[in-house]
Amino acid sequence: SRSGLARIIDHIPAQRSWAEWLRTQVPAALAGHIVSAVPKTAELVVFADSAAWAMRLRYALAAMQLQILARDATLLRTSVRVQMR
Repeated sequence: SRSGLARIIDHIPAQRSWAEWLRTQVPAALAGHIVSAVPKTAELVVFADSAAWAMRLRYALAAMQLQILARDATLLRTSVRVQMR
């Protein structure tokens, strides 16, 4: 079986790809506050660098739901969490 670290490393390219894509889709002021994005089963978890920016990001992602679905139809919902850089 593969180690937990190897599985984590395998997911890094997808996480980077999502974070970079999201930064190009949201307003520039908001883009700089996206720390990372993690696609999970049926959910895209996006991390913001503060609670205030997380709230703004929630609204932006809600407005982008169709774009997110177009990029990956398996991601049926999004959530935003705070993660300090």
